[in-house]
Amino acid sequence: MENMKHRVRAPLFALALAFFSLPALAETYRVDLIVFLDRYASGESGHAPVAPAENAIALDDSAALTAAGITLLPDAEFGLQQQWTQLRNAARFQPLIRLAWTQKDPPSDRGPALKLRQGQLLDVFDPLTASAYTLAPVDGSVALLLNRYLQVDADLRYTVPSGDGFVQYELRERRRMRRDELHHLDSAKLGIVAKVSRVDR
Repeated sequence: MENMKHRVRAPLFALALAFFSLPALAETYRVDLIVFLDRYASGESGHAPVAPAENAIALDDSAALTAAGITLLPDAEFGLQQQWTQLRNAARFQPLIRLAWTQKDPPSDRGPALKLRQGQLLDVFDPLTASAYTLAPVDGSVALLLNRYLQVDADLRYTVPSGDGFVQYELRERRRMRRDELHHLDSAKLGIVAKVSRVDR
């Protein structure tokens, strides 16, 4: 009888061990995002241009996007069309960038960011380093993170001519995102509308 119990327990133990050794299923999230300009915003004087970090993934770098588990969605599947139209019809705002993507297992920190650029490139000279570089009027990156909460990490710069040079305004914010809710990030000139949802397996 004791041997029979042992024979029954052994397969159950093996089954439990196999179950707990299975790899965790990847979670996939979808992000729909709009970057817009606030034409009438004030209260910040801006500063001399600073080049954004160059470690973000370009939207046309398909190999890097695939390696990061990121899939860009076609514009026809963009999920914030209503918000885009509302911004476009408002005298105060100008929608600049619209983007949607899915991402598997977002990192908790310092993960892959997407490079965002809009507008004709500007030739900027840095007198401190005596070097020149190009910068788009809207330039920077945005990333999806997941630690205890979902977060969108934005690092964007808006650069415009001023006198003999340029002045720059920043939108740098990491915001907790509740799933399936519309969120708004803003700064002196730039704003973001974003929504994050989980993709059903």
